[in-house]
Amino acid sequence: QIAFAKMLSTRNAQETATDAVQIFGGRGITRTGMGRLIEHYHRTVPFDAILGGAEDVLGDLGVRQAVKKMPPTVRL
Repeated sequence: QIAFAKMLSTRNAQETATDAVQIFGGRGITRTGMGRLIEHYHRTVPFDAILGGAEDVLGDLGVRQAVKKMPPTVRL
């Protein structure tokens, strides 16, 4: 469950960063002025997805753990 929560949060963070850059336009990619916070956020979000495990690895782990907890009588 934690793996799925991390996947969801990092994907939402990446989408939010991309949307913020789209809204701010050219200012969203400058390192000074109004866009400095947006640029910093957009630049650092991918690192959050890597720390603690890559999304695809954590997603696979989450599915494997969920399948292990399923009763043996359940058919997929």
